[in-house]
Amino acid sequence: MTPNKTPIGAILKVNGHLLLTFLYGGTAWLIWPTNPKWWGFGLLSILLGAAALASLIAAFRAMTKLYIRERELARFAETARAPEPSDLANNDALKDAGMFHD
Repeated sequence: MTPNKTPIGAILKVNGHLLLTFLYGGTAWLIWPTNPKWWGFGLLSILLGAAALASLIAAFRAMTKLYIRERELARFAETARAPEPSDLANNDALKDAGMFHD
């Protein structure tokens, strides 16, 4: 995984919450009763609508976390410098320190 790439799990999480929102909301709309004698479906429809709202809030929270992560990674990438070779650990210094067995 590269740090600049969005994790697939985070994308699936957001899309899953949005799918659940659509399914809950669509089902709530479809089963809304037209006659008061079917009040039980009205109650179920209200509960499904509340679940759709909760799922939508969860999707927005996941999107916000993902946005904050991407913004922080961009900030780190902007302030980072390219690695440079060290002059302290050249071959002569390593030989003098006894790192090579000749």
